[in-house]
Parts: sequence; structure tokens; C-alpha cells
Amino acid sequence: MKKEYDLPIFNPNDVDIRLQYISIGQLEKMIEMGKLRIPEEEELRRMSNTWSDKERSSFIESIMANLPIQLIYLDGSKTPWTIIDGLQRIISLHKFFQDEFTLKGLEYFHGECEGLSFSSIPFYLKSRIESTNIVAYVVNPGTPDTVKFNIFKRINKIGKQRNREELRDAFYQDSLSGYIKELAESAEFLQATHRLVRKKGLADRELVCRYFAFNLLYPFFETTESLDDFLDKGMDALSALFEGDFEKKIVHFKTTMQRCYSLLKDITFININSSRKRINKNLFDAFSYAIARLSEDGYQHLLGQVELFNEKYRKLFEEDGFLSETKLKQNSKRAVIDRFQKMEKFIKQFI
Repeated sequence: MKKEYDLPIFNPNDVDIRLQYISIGQLEKMIEMGKLRIPEEEELRRMSNTWSDKERSSFIESIMANLPIQLIYLDGSKTPWTIIDGLQRIISLHKFFQDEFTLKGLEYFHGECEGLSFSSIPFYLKSRIESTNIVAYVVNPGTPDTVKFNIFKRINKIGKQRNREELRDAFYQDSLSGYIKELAESAEFLQATHRLVRKKGLADRELVCRYFAFNLLYPFFETTESLDDFLDKGMDALSALFEGDFEKKIVHFKTTMQRCYSLLKDITFININSSRKRINKNLFDAFSYAIARLSEDGYQHLLGQVELFNEKYRKLFEEDGFLSETKLKQNSKRAVIDRFQKMEKFIKQFI
């Protein structure tokens, strides 16, 4: 019988959203007063869907031309509010108000506004922008987290939206996101991953999330719909831990990264058959999971045979090994489980 892990049941009756008209000027005041959160500049640079100045200019011009613009979704259940959908539009407006870019590639206002910042455009256009109302769906206080995250995911399935890791980062901003960020920037993680994991799209934080999801919920992996759903559940399980247990998991993550690097050094999490040195996610998952499960005595036994361990480990990448080029690319649930089981079996022979 398969084990199953379920998030709290989504109940459509718990969806509590109001329709609200908010002027662009009001939105900017909310940002300035800290009532509406937008990501820091560093976070914005790391996002996978960041607009160019030309795309921002096109959006601004649509407002100046009185053209209809898409509605936005906001989480107003706590202060500061969070942007569920419409982040790039709101960021574009904020940056324009702050004179952080000039208009370019305009179609209707090329002669009047091309190359100008907000402070330089004609007064009537400034007034038009500030007074334009945006239709917003706002999530009300009291809405369960399960419902809110479901809204996050569903709204962001369409168009040039944030990737799943960016959604998790935004949703858990007041709780887990800060810890995940710190761990992705920790000396232990950076050493074990050789500083090779790209920051764009929060790929480094995704690896950290993968570690915790498998560490906490591996027995339930086979019953989840997709890896993204599994990572969502992993974050939920991590946030549900008692404070003492949570702190232990944080410390153990760093210890595991240190252990992995001490055992494999320059080839930690690396597919040695690849022509380019880079972190392999499937290898990261299986190896870090197996090492994390070792007791201190077990790890010391393994460390005492590190030369033999390295010699035999490298052979796993040969054509008949379970880390061969072909097998390491396989991502089916059966392939993932098989890789985890074989990695644990391989490591246990040294203990």
C-alpha cells in the first residue's frame, strides 16, 4: 500500500476575494509607505521573467494612450500586501515614477515622449498615469494558506510569469524564504556546489528546496503529481515543523553539505561524463539524501575509506553504472526512486 502525504484539503468555499479599483497613484503610495511589498533590486535581477525597458515602455504607453490594461491579483490578507500577479507591471510603474528608466520604442507618443523619464513627460500625461484605475482582485484576511498558494499557482500558469521557485519564494516571504535564501548563500552550500548554480530564476534556492522535500517527504514522492507539487509539499512540511526541529534541520543541511564536499571534493554533485562542469540536480538529490541519513559514526567510517570510496564512486558513471550519462538523465518517478535506492546501497557497503 502506497503512503500518501496530503496538504490541507482545498475548499472552494474558503476562497475570499474582493474586487477593488486602485489608482496607479495609490499603488505607488502603498509601495512608498511599505504597505505593498515589491522585491529588492537584487531579487528582481534574479527573476526569470524580468521585463526589458522596451517592454516597460510599451506598457506605460498603453496607459498614456488610455488603452485597457490587465487586472492584477494582490494578497491583502496581511501587511504588507503581496503581489500574486502583475509584478512586472507594478515594478514598471514604480521604476518609471522613480525616474529609473526612460521611455523607448514608443509608437503613439514617439515624438512627444521618446527618451523621457516620468519627471520629464508633459503634465497631462503624468496626471493621466497617476489617476488611471487598475482593477485588482484582493485576497481577504482569513483566507487559508492552502487556498492562497493555489491561487498563486493557478494565476501564474499563463503568460510570461514567475517560475515555481519564484512563487514559493514570494508566498513564503515572511517565514521560510529568508532561511532558504540564507542556506543558498551559506559557505557550506557554495563550497559543495562550487558556486556553479545560477542565481537567475532562483535556481540555487530550488536546490535547497529539493533537499528538504526529499529529506522530509521521500516516502511520499511516488504519490505526488509532479516534482513541483512535491517541492510545494516539502516547503509546507518544513514550515509545519516545531521551532526546535526546524533549527535542527537547518543545521543538518549545512552539515550534509560539508560531508558531501569532504567525501568528493571537486566532483561533488558533478556528472563527470559531462563536457561542462556543472551541478546535476538528480545527483544532488540522491547523494545529499543518502549522506544526510548517515549517523556520525557511519559518516566517519565512510570518511576513513575516502580514497576507495572515490575510486568506486567514479565507476558508477561508466556505461553499466547507475550514474551513467543515460540513466542520470532519467526523471521518471521510478528512475528517481531507483537512483535513490542504489545510491544508499552503494554507500552502505563502506560502513
